[in-house]
Amino acid sequence: MPRKRWPSRHRLAHRAAKRVRLPLSRVRAGTRWLRIHPRDKSALWFGPAAGKPGVNRFDDPTGRFRVCYLGTTIEVCFAETFLRNPPVRILALEDLELRSVAAIETARHLGLAALHGPGLARLGVTAELASGGAYVDSQAWSRALWDHPDAADGIAYRSRHDDSALCIAIYHRAKAALTIVEDRRLTDDPQLLARLLRRYDIGLTR
Repeated sequence: MPRKRWPSRHRLAHRAAKRVRLPLSRVRAGTRWLRIHPRDKSALWFGPAAGKPGVNRFDDPTGRFRVCYLGTTIEVCFAETFLRNPPVRILALEDLELRSVAAIETARHLGLAALHGPGLARLGVTAELASGGAYVDSQAWSRALWDHPDAADGIAYRSRHDDSALCIAIYHRAKAALTIVEDRRLTDDPQLLARLLRRYDIGLTR
């Protein structure tokens, strides 16, 4: 059976990445990240599911590895979960009740490819990989970073929907280094929820 050829963008990303040493951001053991996730799935769910194509920004376009998406703040998690199709002016309480917020702690030091700050220039890319609406290039670069000899554990990048904080795309090979230390319903903290709604000027309907 002939070997499947990658699209040209995938090959170009691979060649470009191999020419440089990855700008790795070192994360200490004990660092905590957050994730807002469906209550019927684990906070450490890595996608895509077996046999499914990649649908998110840094998913593997060939299905060889899986990715879990986290945030460094609750605000960026909220924006990435509920504000993906702007403008968003109102949310349904029912939708919020279907979500949990988890705190996830690193058990060892991790190295993340920095797709922000000077890391962009060092890789020869722009912030469009993290903010563009199409995922062809970002998925190609994710595959190239995953394949790189520096063996990044994931990618750190700025949120498209609230660029005041970083998002984290963790590769499945680092799953054993992550532990869920807290997991509760998003609506269990009314004050937190009210603060998030005020931040983004969003109304709530029942």
